Amino acid sequence: MLPKSAPIANYGRYALWLILGISAIRIIGLPFSQVGMHGDEAQYWSWAQDLDFGYFSKPPLIAWIIAGTTGIFGDAEWAARLGSPIFHALTATILYFAGKTYFTAREGFWAALIFLLMPAVFLSSGIISTDVPLLTLWAFALLCLGKLRLRPTSRWALGLGVAIGLGLMAKYAMMFFLPALALAIIFDTQTRTALLHPRSLIVIIVAGMIFAPNIIWNAQNDFQTVSHTAANSNLNGPLFHPLELLEFWASQLGVFGPVMLVIYVAALWAAFRKDTKAQTRMLAFFVIIPITVISVQALLSRANANWAVTSYVAACLLAAQFIASRPVWRKSAIAGLCINTALGLTLMAGGLFPAFADAVGQANAFKRTRGWVETRDAILPYYQAGWKGEAFDSIAFDHRLTFYDMNYYDLGDTAPLRMWMYKSAPHNHAEATAPLAAGDKAILLINYYDHYADEFADDFKQLERLGTISIDLGGGKTRTLYVWAAKGYTPTTSR
Repeated sequence: MLPKSAPIANYGRYALWLILGISAIRIIGLPFSQVGMHGDEAQYWSWAQDLDFGYFSKPPLIAWIIAGTTGIFGDAEWAARLGSPIFHALTATILYFAGKTYFTAREGFWAALIFLLMPAVFLSSGIISTDVPLLTLWAFALLCLGKLRLRPTSRWALGLGVAIGLGLMAKYAMMFFLPALALAIIFDTQTRTALLHPRSLIVIIVAGMIFAPNIIWNAQNDFQTVSHTAANSNLNGPLFHPLELLEFWASQLGVFGPVMLVIYVAALWAAFRKDTKAQTRMLAFFVIIPITVISVQALLSRANANWAVTSYVAACLLAAQFIASRPVWRKSAIAGLCINTALGLTLMAGGLFPAFADAVGQANAFKRTRGWVETRDAILPYYQAGWKGEAFDSIAFDHRLTFYDMNYYDLGDTAPLRMWMYKSAPHNHAEATAPLAAGDKAILLINYYDHYADEFADDFKQLERLGTISIDLGGGKTRTLYVWAAKGYTPTTSR
């Protein structure tokens, strides 16, 4: 760790070696990971085989990234995930320059260090998800905004437009940037001066042009992604779930780290003191908006731990400024980063050594990534045996993640894979693109949910339970699938 007296000029070099070193370790470790593809990763990989400007549940940038890495290195898990450590390295680099822009190179170094050692970033570096490019583009947007505050030019307005447009193509959570930007314009004089000017049209036009293809795709596909995003908020049931809110807040300990979360909260509180610099207060808006919106979502319904992850980009900058300006907090910060590193290394060890993961109680975290090859091999004999002397026409699933993992692990090379739909309208990309069609052909039905027997009986004229597949996932975890033969599919429209 850097001494307090380290010359400011050296922080850039320290940041460079830090980013290169940590990222190299993560990249080198990818091919050695024992973590199979999660269903969501397998879904993104399948999108990369059919590039478009949008998909049922997400904008397209994640598919483009995977198409780029697998196009060069092949379709192995590590190649599909290669974009993650690369984009995290870009995010850390941008955070260094953002910290240097808003404060000094010292704060930039701390921001990059805090980001790279976040437990969530350790975990994310070993998988591929839409959050990865989103964080990079959010950080780039903050950098461009900081540059605009200091020197309002069309160049940085163009950069801000590119960052927002591409961010929206990564994940719609980039929209949280817009109300935070509005607050910055209202309450920060330099931001107001920079953007209440004709150059702001550059931001709007460029962002709109980049995002337009996804809007057009949605318009051509009944606004599937917009509808899915709205449905994902799950506001149809009873409102107000205080325990969900508490669970979401508690989960942030694992995202940012326990000690660093305390520093983050202290830094956010300090951002609104009367003697706080304007740029510090402005950055706080980009923390408050995402965390507040998702907290409300958690209270009204539910929220996953990563849904407010964009708040941690500016949080890294605020925490860096707080630590750099308050030496009394530096030992706590170093201890917090050491704890984060230990947590991160434990996660990495769990991915490299399954037995270690089981021994330290991580089996539940990895269960959805294990045993997919064994699952495929257990399904194949049922398909090859046929039913009552008739070959199966296809294999149908009732579970999106199982469908995509079986597609990734080559079951689709043996038989057409289809999705049986509980509802008459598709609720995910698999149902939208590979629905089981009505007909009299024999179907091998792989059943994940154990309460669908009555629904199957309603939809098929002939139905027979063939057996149960049980896959040992380690650590006392098991994947159980029920195997059915079915014929005469006539989907019910009343559910």
